[in-house]
Formats: sequence, C-alpha cells, structure tokens
Amino acid sequence: MPKALTDFEKIAIKKELQLAAADSLQQYGAKKTTVDDLVKKVKIPKGTFYLFYKSKEILFFELFRQKHDDIQNQFLNTIESIKNNINVDSITDLMFNMYKKMDNSFLLSFVTGGDLELVMRKIPYASSEEHAKQDNSITEKLFSILPNMNKEHIEEYSAAMRLILVSVLHKKEIGIDIFDDALKLAIRGLVTQMLSEVNDDKSK
Repeated sequence: MPKALTDFEKIAIKKELQLAAADSLQQYGAKKTTVDDLVKKVKIPKGTFYLFYKSKEILFFELFRQKHDDIQNQFLNTIESIKNNINVDSITDLMFNMYKKMDNSFLLSFVTGGDLELVMRKIPYASSEEHAKQDNSITEKLFSILPNMNKEHIEEYSAAMRLILVSVLHKKEIGIDIFDDALKLAIRGLVTQMLSEVNDDKSK
C-alpha cells in the first residue's frame, strides 16, 4: 500500500513522472516504455504510479496534449504578431521554428511513428473525443492569414507541409550537418510558391 503523500510530494512526483515519460518517449517510443521503466527512473513504488495515472497511455496522452497545445499556442501567437508583415522571410521563419520545436521534443516521432494511434486506442473515449473537438489545424491557421489563397490548392499545400515535416525524421540520410539549411530551403520554396499564388490572385 503506497504511503500517504503530502501535496508537495504529489506535485513533485507527478512532474518527475512527466519528465521521465517525455524522455523515454523521445528515446524509445510508447511501446518500449513501461511503467516499470518510469517508476525506476523516478524511484517510486509501482503502486504510487497508479495513484496518478490509471495507465501509461493516459500519462502519454496528457504529455502529448500539453506539448501539442504549447507549440500550437506559440504558433498562433506568432501568427498574430506577423499578420501585418506577411512575406517569404516571416512565414519561412515561422514554419521553420515550429518544425524545430517539434523536432526537439518527442512530439514528432510520437505522431508520425504510430505512438499516438496506439495511445488513442487505449485511453477513455471521452478524452480522445475532447481532443478531436478542441484541436485546431495549424495548417488552417496558417492559411487564414493568406485570405487570397486559392482554396483549390490548400490540400496540396497541406500535404507538402506534412512531407517537409516527415523529412525531419530522416536527418541522418539527408545529412545532419546540412539538414537545417536544407529544411529551411525546402520551406522557403513552398512559401514562395504559396505567396506567389496569393500575389497572382491579387493582381487579377
């Protein structure tokens, strides 16, 4: 039977569990991370883990939501700050910084590697449904500041953004030393095409 914990201990343990889970997700992924691994890192009895989370999947989903919302909010705040200064440089920097934030966390591999799908199957339906309702597409928010964008091409641009995003998982094959420069060049090419289309529409 786990010992009674003070409020301070509860806050500290929950924070340590989240940090341990984020580190393990980035290194090993959801499948290979076990509750035993987490409690060993945090140095707590296994029973104590279940005082905070009914399963590792609930912990992982909570972390995903926190990181996802954090990056999305930063993105939306940046969009707000540049909406009167829309040009190739500002949009390229915006997308590059967003991709780098995802790359520097477990979020990218978590989403593209199948971990999110695995976790979503094992958490309460209400939690996943709430997330689906609250989630705002980053792509849609980006296009919202380009009011003259040809709606016929939005699907293709969204796919191109995902294609660039997935490339972050292949840094070794592309070349670690040149990857950031290559990533920014690819983003700039896409943004140039997008803004060229917007400007073409304006001139008509």
